[in-house]
Amino acid sequence: MADQPCRFRAGLRHWHPLLPSVQLGRRPHRRQLCGQWFVVFRTASGRVGALPEACPHRRMSLATGKVRGEMLVCSYHGWQFDADGVVHCPLMPSAGLQQPALQLRESHGLIWLRQPLAGEGAPPPLPEWPHSDLLCAGITVHDVPAPLELTLDNFTETEHTTSVHQVFGFRDPASVQLRLELEPSCTRVWNRGPQKPFPRLFDAFIDIRPSDHFANDWVTRFEPPLTVYEQTWRSRLGTLRRFRLRVVLFVLPVTDQRSQLITLLYTPRLLPGPLHGWLAAPIVRALTAHELDLDVRALAQLADRNPELSPRTLGPFDRVLLENRRRISTLYLGG
Repeated sequence: MADQPCRFRAGLRHWHPLLPSVQLGRRPHRRQLCGQWFVVFRTASGRVGALPEACPHRRMSLATGKVRGEMLVCSYHGWQFDADGVVHCPLMPSAGLQQPALQLRESHGLIWLRQPLAGEGAPPPLPEWPHSDLLCAGITVHDVPAPLELTLDNFTETEHTTSVHQVFGFRDPASVQLRLELEPSCTRVWNRGPQKPFPRLFDAFIDIRPSDHFANDWVTRFEPPLTVYEQTWRSRLGTLRRFRLRVVLFVLPVTDQRSQLITLLYTPRLLPGPLHGWLAAPIVRALTAHELDLDVRALAQLADRNPELSPRTLGPFDRVLLENRRRISTLYLGG
């Protein structure tokens, strides 16, 4: 239950998506982020609160408590906490105790959390990304047994897609046209190349052919680490396929050695009327979750989880990795 020393602690000043809203009912949830443990709860009126997990009285986990009305009630001695962290002690009603509450928002189907800085004014806005031109196909969550840097490395190079991915990837890294653009606040990467072969089960539904050219373009920002991918396909004649995919991927540090992926998926309408939500969106979500499962499996097999990189061993797809580390240090951690 105790918080762990974590080199990412300073990143908590940024808004992080903690969990999908649909996962939080009336039962408190225990979550860890940047080495700190929190309890997240929803009151009877629908308000969401987040507090440090340990009760300030005798250190019981507040995640074992129950929500009664607008209060989270500790299971040990019945101390009560509202969503602002105000403590109501049955035996000390005028004690004026306060549990430091986290700031929370609900947006895009997610519950967002940040730790405010002492003496700051209004909180910063939530992260933004383009989405209104497409329909949301769902949210996926993956736990990754690898540090933030190595997890982000995997999702900001495409060389591995040839050997690791089953559907979304390139036939041969040597045939990929790559362009990198560096900005103070972000890194941008463009990739173009022949689509890798994939099971023919998919082509009838998503209108992609094994002979197509795949474009995977993205921008990575760092407050918190967030990569937005635009994935499109063209036929051998250059015709743009109807299916495209926008993937909004947050890479969040749980501890120094563990990360979490929270991913939002967007597509055009693939089937008429409600069939898109009933059938098309779940298929796209399952397919993308499967590809992410393969990434997580690869990261779990790393023999060395030291995030340090040797520039001597980096190839053309890896140039962005060192730049990402610089921006993690300066933008995310403020170092």
